[in-house]
Amino acid sequence: MDNLISQALNKAHMGIMIVDRHLKIVVWNAWLERFTGKNVEEVVGLNLLEVCPRFKSNMYLNILQNALYHGQSRFCSSALHKAFILPNEGEDEQLFRQNMHVEPLYHEDRSYALIQITDMTNTNTRVYKLKNLIKELETEYAKIKISEKISKHLSLHDPLTGLPNRLAYNDRLAWAISNAQRNHNKLAVMFVDADGFKQVNDTYGHHVGDQVLLEMAKRLSETIPSADTVARLGGDEFIILSHLKDDYEAEVIAKRLEAAFSTHFKIAGNYINLSMSIGISLFPKHGQEPSELLRHADGAMYKIKKNGKNGYGIYEPENV
Repeated sequence: MDNLISQALNKAHMGIMIVDRHLKIVVWNAWLERFTGKNVEEVVGLNLLEVCPRFKSNMYLNILQNALYHGQSRFCSSALHKAFILPNEGEDEQLFRQNMHVEPLYHEDRSYALIQITDMTNTNTRVYKLKNLIKELETEYAKIKISEKISKHLSLHDPLTGLPNRLAYNDRLAWAISNAQRNHNKLAVMFVDADGFKQVNDTYGHHVGDQVLLEMAKRLSETIPSADTVARLGGDEFIILSHLKDDYEAEVIAKRLEAAFSTHFKIAGNYINLSMSIGISLFPKHGQEPSELLRHADGAMYKIKKNGKNGYGIYEPENV
């Protein structure tokens, strides 16, 4: 039976040693021989602290004492402890990871401590690599989310002014009409076109023209109520979606816009005067569909252009 037990100990895929109350090694299996290069004949009978200096630590001495004198078991994880046994004295302990189980044993009224060492180096290396991979995936996922967010923003906004573009405006108008139909609210679509903007570009260049467009976007955004939307359709064309208390409020907003553009723009040392032509259509009075309201607002705006520019007009079927 002793031979059978000895064979089993030497076949185990872990280090197994047994120490007595004096910490003298009484069992040292083949795994430990292979790992340390110290054979059983030279180790058995020696003090554990001579063979494995890690156990000189008070923490591990206490663990052994508790097993030998108080019958207490203890597990030490490789995640929290340095390697307990090294192949050679002075070996880099960071290269090895080991779990340790300490169990009390009893034989003929004597107590012993069973020390089991499990090599976790490969497992920890795989876990470390997996953690790095997860971290890389999380970083990549965050980049993709940011990229998608930027892409979505660019697809719905004008790159020069940052205002919503035609696509975003159409979506908001369709949603606003749907909501207004349910709640019996009123809306205004205001088509805003700068008068003489082409001459600004021809006279001062497109760089100044772009600065004027930015200032126009700023003045429009600051003039309309915060719940309303101003979008840039392209060139010097802007469009506003206003939520109204009544139809008259559209004229109040149009007059505010006229006042906002009554003062000149100062761009790159140039004083530039620019008026607005504004065409207005009202929901539900002038249509129920987005395309219908946009067409009528556009028609009202061209009516103002045709009659001398610099003003606003509300759609009237007979006038378009």
